Amino acid sequence: MPQASSGKPLRFWLLLIGLIALACVAGLVTLSLHRQSGAMVQITQDGQVVGTYSLQQPRTLRYESQDGGYNIVVIADGKVRVSEASCPDQVCVRTGPTDQTASPIACLPNRLVIQVIDNGTSSQLDGVS
Repeated sequence: MPQASSGKPLRFWLLLIGLIALACVAGLVTLSLHRQSGAMVQITQDGQVVGTYSLQQPRTLRYESQDGGYNIVVIADGKVRVSEASCPDQVCVRTGPTDQTASPIACLPNRLVIQVIDNGTSSQLDGVS
């Protein structure tokens, strides 16, 4: 007749899952504490910085990609957003406005990245740090 298990393996797995969950929560709290509003926006296309602008000066910018695509970038009310894009998925448009240094806007088809920075530097923690 088989013997009943003592429950030790179950307790081990529950403890392990609990520790992993605690580590995930601690990581999210750390990232949210380092999130801050920036003063500038840096726009990069094809890996090259193509513009750095103040979030305090409203403007509308158009960026053309080498394959004929485009993005319309709007800086208004201290935030930056992509209002229009030629890409089929529209992820950059749906991202919405941001003034947070830890929330870049990216349009991969047009190779455009919009990053809010603080006084010309980007020293924020990311998911890898």
